Amino acid sequence: MAREKKRWHLRGTGSQWCDRLPLRERHGDASRSVVAGFRVVVQAPQRRRAMRRAVLLMATIALAVVLAGGAAQAIINGEPDRNRHPYVGMVYNDESLCSGTLISPTVFLTAAHCTEFFEQEGSQVWVTFESRADFEPDDAFTGTPYTHPAYDPQAGAYAPDVGVVVLDEPVSMDAYGRLPRAGIVEGFEAGQTLTLVGYGVRDFEVGGGPPRPTDVAIRYKANVKFTGTRGLGNAAGKDVYLKYKGASAGQGGEGGCFGDSGGAHFLPGTRTVVAVESFGPSPLCAGAGYAQRVDLPVVLRWVRSFL
Repeated sequence: MAREKKRWHLRGTGSQWCDRLPLRERHGDASRSVVAGFRVVVQAPQRRRAMRRAVLLMATIALAVVLAGGAAQAIINGEPDRNRHPYVGMVYNDESLCSGTLISPTVFLTAAHCTEFFEQEGSQVWVTFESRADFEPDDAFTGTPYTHPAYDPQAGAYAPDVGVVVLDEPVSMDAYGRLPRAGIVEGFEAGQTLTLVGYGVRDFEVGGGPPRPTDVAIRYKANVKFTGTRGLGNAAGKDVYLKYKGASAGQGGEGGCFGDSGGAHFLPGTRTVVAVESFGPSPLCAGAGYAQRVDLPVVLRWVRSFL
């Protein structure tokens, strides 16, 4: 079982997931909040209690929208999940949060750009399955993050944006998310509906200052339309991402946004995860979105090594 923990380095700028977005910037002892990929990053010197965490997180996202020219993901224009997908959870530490799916009692599937950050920080990681997350560690499960060994967004080649968190204790549920069969996405036609589930921003309030995100850290779902696949512009990266028609906050449509990184794209009415949310082009989460395909053999082999 390939579980040797590897250390990964944060890349200062030029992430393939957000070309104009720094992953992290520090000025002396002060930290500033940014957004990377679809991961919400909350940088602060020490742990906060629940209300303080939530307030600062909302401020962080608003600041990131202004500072960033890229995007991080949440469910725009979605609706409450109402416990239809109880195995979808939120993974976080003192500085960042992402979404993901419990695919066994101890294995939580998410995005590599999330686990890489958690590994680099070396701090405690929590996973919660509350429909409205309160950031209280007492209500969450601890775990260890692992990043796909081929993940390297600066390599200019295929970089599988997939990671897992192995929980310290098993979580008992009536059902768990399922891995897809290899190559299932190859049979999709344009217009195929997928169900995206995550804990990201649902909308933005606009006017009287910077856009203000709403309804973060609540499990939402959205129906998105598959439009095709995409690579990284080279043979090694051909068709590794699932592309879907995106949303426009306040203007209709549904899609991912800040905090949805790692969130599952399910086949409707099933527990089958065909992709995990990865990146998008807009600071207000408008336009097309992209998700890492889970049905690729190189992804399935690695994830199954933890099961």
